[in-house]
Formats: sequence, C-alpha cells, structure tokens
Amino acid sequence: MKSGAGSEADRRVGRIAAVALSSLLLLGGCASDFAMEDAVPHPSADGTYGGPRDTGQYPNLNIPQKAATAQLTNTEVATKTSELNTARTTLEAKPADTSGANADAARLRQVGQKHSEQVLKDIEGQ
Repeated sequence: MKSGAGSEADRRVGRIAAVALSSLLLLGGCASDFAMEDAVPHPSADGTYGGPRDTGQYPNLNIPQKAATAQLTNTEVATKTSELNTARTTLEAKPADTSGANADAARLRQVGQKHSEQVLKDIEGQ
C-alpha cells in the first residue's frame, strides 16, 4: 500500500516527532550548568566582595549635583498651570453624553444572558 502525502502513517510520524522535540526542549530547560554556589558572591583577590571599600578618605559631600534636565522657571510654571486650568474648565463645561448608557447596559445584559444559554446548550449537545 502506497502512502500519500496525508496518510495516517505520516501523521503518526509527525506526532511522534513533535512529542520527541517538545520533550527534548523540556529536558534541556531542566539541565543547566549553574549551581547554587554561583549565586553567592565570592571575594575578589583583595578580600572584598565588590561592595564599598575603605579607602582611608572621607567622601566629599559638598560637590553640587548636576540636574538631569533644565529646571522650569516660575513664568513657565504659571503658563502651564493656566493652560491646564483652562483645559479643565473647558472639559467641565461640556460633560460627556451618558443618555444611552442605561439602554446599552440593559442590551448587553440581554446579549450576555442569551450567549450563556447558547453555550450551555452547545455543551449539553442540544
């Protein structure tokens, strides 16, 4: 009997290959070269663990820090604050239209109930 491209034997071999490949991948994830001892820091040649060292000097805390960005001036702060207040009053003057929200909620509840009934019928095979 000649096997075609979609024969049962080909499908069986494909399934076996998929199972073998997935099991090799899973076992490969479990095998690793790392041990618990690798997670613990080991001292370097000078006896430290890479943390702070005693250099015999006090740090100079009087060096001023450099700002990461340019600071806002008082006029820029006042301008942005007035823009935000204007935007807030504009949005508060036009409230969102919620007139159809109750009807939509009721319609969605009905659809959800019909959907759950249909799913139960499908599960029970009716």
